[in-house]
Amino acid sequence: MMVMEPLAAVGRLAPLSLPAAAPSGSGSLAGSPTGFGQLLREVVGQHQQDHAAAETAVRELATGQTQNLHTVALAVAKADISFRLLLELRNRLSDAYQEVTRMQV
Repeated sequence: MMVMEPLAAVGRLAPLSLPAAAPSGSGSLAGSPTGFGQLLREVVGQHQQDHAAAETAVRELATGQTQNLHTVALAVAKADISFRLLLELRNRLSDAYQEVTRMQV
């Protein structure tokens, strides 16, 4: 028999927080990245975590270590949304790059 947990146990999604902008006079290229670069690193890192969690959940379901199907489905859906966000960012960056290369100087 499969145990069903209430939806309240799932929890709320944390909002995406943008990193604070660096002061305009800092100019430190050797330090840790800030701004858009840091945001991209966080999105990629979060996707890697979501993907690993989904793989683990599916593996546990397949081997019989867990019978909680909705938690597995939730982990897979979260990884899918994370992947779609990553693809959309790639597409937008590619479009922006192509637009800049088409500009006449």
